[in-house]
Amino acid sequence: MDKKWIYIPELLYFQEGPGVRKHQYTTEGVKLLNVANLVDGKVDLSTSERYISDEEAYGKYSHFLADEGDLIIASSGIKVDYFDKKMGFVKKEHLPLCMNTSTIRFKSLDDKKLNINYFMYFLKSNSFKHQLYKEITGSAQLNFGPTHLSKMKFPLIDIDKQFYIADVLSKIERVLEHKRQQLNEYDYLIKSRFVEMFGDVDSNWNSFPIVTLNEVCRKITDGKHGGCGREDDSGYYFIGAREIFDGEMHYDTAPQIPYSDFEKDYKRCNIENGDLVIVNTGATIGKTAIANSELTKKTLLQKSVALIKTNSEVILPKFLQYYYICNTRLYKVESASAQPNLLISKIKETKVILPPLQLQDEFILFTEQVDKLKLEIQKSLDGNKILYDSLMQEYFG
Repeated sequence: MDKKWIYIPELLYFQEGPGVRKHQYTTEGVKLLNVANLVDGKVDLSTSERYISDEEAYGKYSHFLADEGDLIIASSGIKVDYFDKKMGFVKKEHLPLCMNTSTIRFKSLDDKKLNINYFMYFLKSNSFKHQLYKEITGSAQLNFGPTHLSKMKFPLIDIDKQFYIADVLSKIERVLEHKRQQLNEYDYLIKSRFVEMFGDVDSNWNSFPIVTLNEVCRKITDGKHGGCGREDDSGYYFIGAREIFDGEMHYDTAPQIPYSDFEKDYKRCNIENGDLVIVNTGATIGKTAIANSELTKKTLLQKSVALIKTNSEVILPKFLQYYYICNTRLYKVESASAQPNLLISKIKETKVILPPLQLQDEFILFTEQVDKLKLEIQKSLDGNKILYDSLMQEYFG
């Protein structure tokens, strides 16, 4: 496929939004677009309620009014991993709409030479990100503007081929979105089944006993207070909040530590397979996992993670995990602090319903059946993602 790499300004008009001040915000008039309105590759105006007066919008900011078909991207404060999600096209129903700070819009200068959807996929490519990294320095977040874009190139190919590529990638994206939606629906099914079987403390229609976690757990503690040394390839891991997501503990980003540091603190927070852990601080507070790895016995928890060892004769860790998943008020901490914290004392005092073990087992069997279905969908999703990534590399690499 013949490619001619040209500078972005040769075939695209792009414009950064103005810095509208807080005192200019109104409750009616023309909607202001901001980064929060770019969700999962679409423009979603329901996520904010910022407006600017008609007088200012059609006066001093008239040249920042968006048009149908404009491609909008976020240009500031975005993590690289989420950049693909922080873009979208303006639709007729979004108008009138005024650009705002940290957003950039694009228009093709010649529709006969450049398909804007093709260019959108280029912006999602590693090729674009690699060029961007050369222009910005020292940050895990993307912060860039028109000056950076002016120095960057993209591959120009035959217009018919552009339409073809955009169509192929769009179809794969729709498949990926459908698979993700299926996974979300299965998660919702499990939560619904939990509520149907057990309710919660406030709606305890089965009159199950209500106990505190301290009464039904063998140990509730948190991880090591303070840091550890680093020793690559030691085989001993220091697991924190960022390693706990999707119901599992992930070791690929966990630092490895000296055995001496591990041995010093492991006795107090001796995690074993079958134990429940919960993030007790920060943005991901409430995320849970059940230890299930050959590396568990070589794992030291950080202070940001609480360890819960249940008395399995009365309450099963999987049941307790879903009790937290289905009852977010257990960890939604109301605090003026910028960093929410779930104290160990609070966890110990947490009240939970205590259904018979037979019912807990019945629920867990249900989750295992659903997990088998989810696994097949996840395999399909992973396969389609590999295809998508390989095509992106072929088209834009």
